[in-house]
Amino acid sequence: MDSPAGRRPSQATPDVQHFIGYVETTTDALRLIMAARQGIIPRITRRLNDSERRSMIRSGAVFVFCVEESGIRRWTEGLSWSPSRIVGNFLMYREVGERNSNRGADTALLPPGTSTFRTITVKVSGTDHHLVSYYREEDITRGLLQRPTSRPDIMRLTIPPEMVRATNFRHPPHVEIGPDGNAHM
Repeated sequence: MDSPAGRRPSQATPDVQHFIGYVETTTDALRLIMAARQGIIPRITRRLNDSERRSMIRSGAVFVFCVEESGIRRWTEGLSWSPSRIVGNFLMYREVGERNSNRGADTALLPPGTSTFRTITVKVSGTDHHLVSYYREEDITRGLLQRPTSRPDIMRLTIPPEMVRATNFRHPPHVEIGPDGNAHM
């Protein structure tokens, strides 16, 4: 759906599929950021409007954006979250309730207390790329959310070791040199 300014929130084309699922590991995040950079999944290129937030933010939603391209320095969507907690290379937040009470009863995007929002920042070619992931633990437990490993188009991507080195992760993913002489994660 076009925004009032006529600009879509992502550079998606009809054959580009959004990734809906769960980002469990740093390697999952790296794969999705590479997929967004290569046009396999869409990137967010501007802030979502209210209607887009209501329709797009739910358990399994994953968004990738580049600060320079989108102008988004800090992801916001109008929900109230706990203070961040560092989990591996991610910042994790739990929903604590609605921030804006005049949004209406039908806009409770994620039930309070059951939703989680994780984010990670990866430096690629000197540019910060952010990945934001929303999920409910029960959706993962019930098998409703798949990891990027379920998408062959994403799994075919090679993650350049420079992405790992440039980001200075707290817990860098393991990089091995394979029989083909290339680095693999």
